Amino acid sequence: MAAPEIEAFRGRLLRELDRITKTLDGLDEEAVNWKPKSPSANSLLVLATHALGAAEEHVVRQVGGKPITRSRDSEFAATGAATLVGQRAEEVKRRITDTLNGFDPARLGEARESPFGERTVRDWLVHAVAHASEHAGQAELTRDLWRARTSG
Repeated sequence: MAAPEIEAFRGRLLRELDRITKTLDGLDEEAVNWKPKSPSANSLLVLATHALGAAEEHVVRQVGGKPITRSRDSEFAATGAATLVGQRAEEVKRRITDTLNGFDPARLGEARESPFGERTVRDWLVHAVAHASEHAGQAELTRDLWRARTSG
């Protein structure tokens, strides 16, 4: 079991990832690949794929220092059925949990180098939650727009 602050980060991040994957429930391939008519909008499949990849990057790689395999560009090119998203979500959540279990809270102030400059472990955890939460809201809105578009 993780220390309370770390457990709070872990719990919130996993809930945000669950919010994202839940938006795919009951939707067919057309629905998960549809995106609103905005140049900056993404499909539900892209949002889920990217959010999972980013969460793994932020926690497993940046906080835990463990290797991951990730192609951010591929995340934004994701198409097809959502059948593998649930499996991927469980894998990412397990890796996040494994990384944070037993993580010493005294290390939250440690600096980590990244392409974005130096960030502390705590900064990475805050960013992971904020990033997933942002995409969860986008995914819920995209799902709702899809439903409104097809309901009449």
